[in-house]
Amino acid sequence: MKKFIIFLTIFYIAFIALMPKENLYYTLKNRLKAERVVLTEDRISDNLIALKGEKVSLFYDGIKSVEADEFSVMALGVYNKIDLLNVGAAKDLKNMFGFSADEVNITYALWHYKKALISASGDFGSIEGTLELSSGVLKLLLDPSLAFEKSPLIRQYFKKSEEGYTYESKIK
Repeated sequence: MKKFIIFLTIFYIAFIALMPKENLYYTLKNRLKAERVVLTEDRISDNLIALKGEKVSLFYDGIKSVEADEFSVMALGVYNKIDLLNVGAAKDLKNMFGFSADEVNITYALWHYKKALISASGDFGSIEGTLELSSGVLKLLLDPSLAFEKSPLIRQYFKKSEEGYTYESKIK
C-alpha cells in the first residue's frame, strides 16, 4: 500500500510538471474566439508549476477592453489559481472605467467544488466574491474607496445593502 501511495504521488507531481500548459492556453484562446473574445500577450512562459504571461490584452468584439501587466495560472487539479497584476481598462475605455486593480485572484479548489472564489483590490477599494459554477451566478461584495464611492459607476452597477455594495449577475 505504501508503494502505491508513493507511486501515485510521483505520478501526480510528474503529471502537473509535464502538463502542456501552453497548449492548453492556446486551446482556451481558440475556444474564446467563438465567444468573440480574443486574448493577446507579449510573452508566455511555462515553468513546472504555473503558466505565466506578460502584457496580456483582452479584446471583445474587436474592441480592446482590458489590459494586465502579468498573469499566472497555476493548475494543480485539487487547487487552481489565476492571478492578474495591474489590471485596467484599455486606453479607449479609461474615460468610462477609469479605475484599475492592483491584483485580481480567482481560485478554485476541490474542497469548495461548487464555486470559484474571486478577490480583487485596487484604487476602487476591494472586492470579494464567488462564482457559483452550477448556476453561473456571480456575486460580488465591494468595500469601496472614497473616490470610487463618489463615482457614478458604483450606483450604476452595485446596489447598497446591509453588507455593503453588492453586485449579482448570471453568466451563461
